[in-house]
Amino acid sequence: MDYTEAISFLEPDEPYLLSTHVNADCDGIGGLLALRELLVQKKRVCRLVVSDETLNPKFAFLPGFKHIELYGALGDPRPFSRAVFVDTPTLDQQRVGGVRRLLAKHANTMIIDHHVARKPEGDVRIVDSGASSASELVYRLLLAAQTKIKPATATQIYAGIAFDTKLFRVSHPERGLKVCGELVDFGADPEAIADALFARESHETMVTLAAALGTLVLHFDGRVNTMVVDHETYRKGGDPDLVVDHAMAIDGVQAAMVLKEEAQGRFRVSLRSRGAVDVNRIAVAFGGGGHKRASGCRIEKSLDEAQRLLLAEVERQL
Repeated sequence: MDYTEAISFLEPDEPYLLSTHVNADCDGIGGLLALRELLVQKKRVCRLVVSDETLNPKFAFLPGFKHIELYGALGDPRPFSRAVFVDTPTLDQQRVGGVRRLLAKHANTMIIDHHVARKPEGDVRIVDSGASSASELVYRLLLAAQTKIKPATATQIYAGIAFDTKLFRVSHPERGLKVCGELVDFGADPEAIADALFARESHETMVTLAAALGTLVLHFDGRVNTMVVDHETYRKGGDPDLVVDHAMAIDGVQAAMVLKEEAQGRFRVSLRSRGAVDVNRIAVAFGGGGHKRASGCRIEKSLDEAQRLLLAEVERQL
């Protein structure tokens, strides 16, 4: 992939907005922080702003985490004429939240992502669906721009890749492993990163997992399962993404769906597959997206109706 246009996009000496999708994960955050280092070395001014009310404390071990600002807490929400969005193929407000309002009327934008949008957006795009993560693409941009890769930056990128590949199990892990091998040479600590991301959970997260496991139902002769995190449990602040990993751990399951009730009658749905079911097609049917093995969407229906619609889409593929 040619990064010339992307490097040129970062040349003007103007303030830059850096952001990612709502419910920011380690790939988005790690990529943002690494991209900040590129701009710092270019002596550019930038602000990292996300639309979430809070950030997942699990990612606080990342160097530079303190530089991320929350849109709702901004005291001076002035518009930017140049912005880069990481780990989102679209600038739709449903995807990036209130940060969208920080773009000036004729703002120039760049998108860095490993998801392909139905309708391409952004003036400049670094989009590669064969990449392991958005963080991998940020790394390749840093190398193309001859950025010095410090241990902190290596940690940010390695963490983003490890998180999105579920420690090199999904999302083109062969590419992620090669990059992470290089990042270890730059100072990333694989053991420390794996421990921070996959071996430490809050009490609230374990309570969330326990509640969700109690809702487990198998469908289609055990090939598909569903679990639910109801609104009362969701409000306790646990990390519901752990539930998805356990849903796929059941022997014989080819696809799993976890419905997380963000608000009464509004569900954020995480979809996972071992490959036989293309969950991206299911997510797209409900206005979401992602990959064949890992995708997500939102549904505003009753729980019964949401599950019925999702299972109908799965059945078409089975």
